[in-house]
Amino acid sequence: MQGELRLRQMVGAIGHAADVAVAVEAADRDEVDVSPDAFAWLRDVYGPGAVIDRPVNDRLVAEAVEGVRYALARLGEPGGYKVTVTKIVDLPVDTGDGDVKVAAAHAVCIALGVRLEPPPRLTTDGATSPS
Repeated sequence: MQGELRLRQMVGAIGHAADVAVAVEAADRDEVDVSPDAFAWLRDVYGPGAVIDRPVNDRLVAEAVEGVRYALARLGEPGGYKVTVTKIVDLPVDTGDGDVKVAAAHAVCIALGVRLEPPPRLTTDGATSPS
């Protein structure tokens, strides 16, 4: 199962943007991996010599993993899923703290055809993940 969310939202006067794609498969327990090609899109945009290993990647990967884990923890289904984050796209001006987390949580829900209630969302104070 595949899921992708292209987050493009204005909250107040602040733009928020992030794209996250995931591949989900049934597993004995929940697992989260990030593909080594999650940032390969940089070469498509900037050319074959583009720098893929950027300092910001670690933060974006951590947010993606956190968003996936957030969604999986709230599914309330027996068994588990192996989720591989296949793409993480940020926009240097419009991707803020929490945007990738929210996009990743929604991408998992899209892949599984479920909706979290309440869903993670963006507010004027940043990304909010309801408890």
